[in-house]
Amino acid sequence: MAKVCIVCSKEVAGGHKVEDDSVIRAIRKIKRQFGVARNNELYVCEGCMEEYKKKRGKYERDLVIHAVLAAIVLIMMVVLPIFTSGFSLTAIVLGVLLAAIIMAFSLFSHWPKIADGGPAKSDGVASGKKPDAKKHIGKRKRK
Repeated sequence: MAKVCIVCSKEVAGGHKVEDDSVIRAIRKIKRQFGVARNNELYVCEGCMEEYKKKRGKYERDLVIHAVLAAIVLIMMVVLPIFTSGFSLTAIVLGVLLAAIIMAFSLFSHWPKIADGGPAKSDGVASGKKPDAKKHIGKRKRK
């Protein structure tokens, strides 16, 4: 598999590995079904890090805005009918549907986050991450 920068689309030897989140897995699944998957490992090269941070920050800001708008629509669609005409199941279902559509709009500007562990070495091994010692506290070795 080739290591490709998600910002400049060039092959890289090292850099920061991108986390495979649910959006990327869904895109890969769709691409496999259509037979166009390249199965590249996604990275952010050091030269594109500043641009990546800007795009990721914009995505996170847009996600918060979409969540607030979806919450407002949902509250309005549930609460307002109660005060005006009584309980309305149609309004609740429509409110949930509209909130889901508003949240789906944030996927158009999706930028995945970088996996923990810092930059990857050129041999593909993450550097600088030590195993967590707290996981082994209290476990006994049975004889």
